[in-house]
Amino acid sequence: MSSLRNKSEINLAAAEYLDGESVYPPVAHCAYYSCYQFMKHIWLNIMNKTDADLALLTRNTVEGSHEVLINQIIKHLKTKNQDTRSFNTEIVSLKKLRHKSDYDNVEIGPEISSNAIKLSKSSLVVLKKCL
Repeated sequence: MSSLRNKSEINLAAAEYLDGESVYPPVAHCAYYSCYQFMKHIWLNIMNKTDADLALLTRNTVEGSHEVLINQIIKHLKTKNQDTRSFNTEIVSLKKLRHKSDYDNVEIGPEISSNAIKLSKSSLVVLKKCL
């Protein structure tokens, strides 16, 4: 198993553990990075791309590296006849929750925490179909 795939599993487990311990603020962070790391695993090991490839694509756009990777994974999912519309909605929602949790001056409670885990698990189901 690749290190990124292993980290993905660890981050999801951490999100679930933190949620169960009522430590809500970092849950969205762990849940999002579980998906991000799995997408990087697909990029590197399934699509046979490199970090340099991703950096080059990112330099040629106004989007950040996360958005570029998400868009590239969506293109790959389309080749696998996956439902990219729901995946895109879920991963973007999860990314927004992560941003809100990490950077915004707001209280993060059990609703946001459990929603982040739900979005992460749903996104990972789609991503795992690429394997």
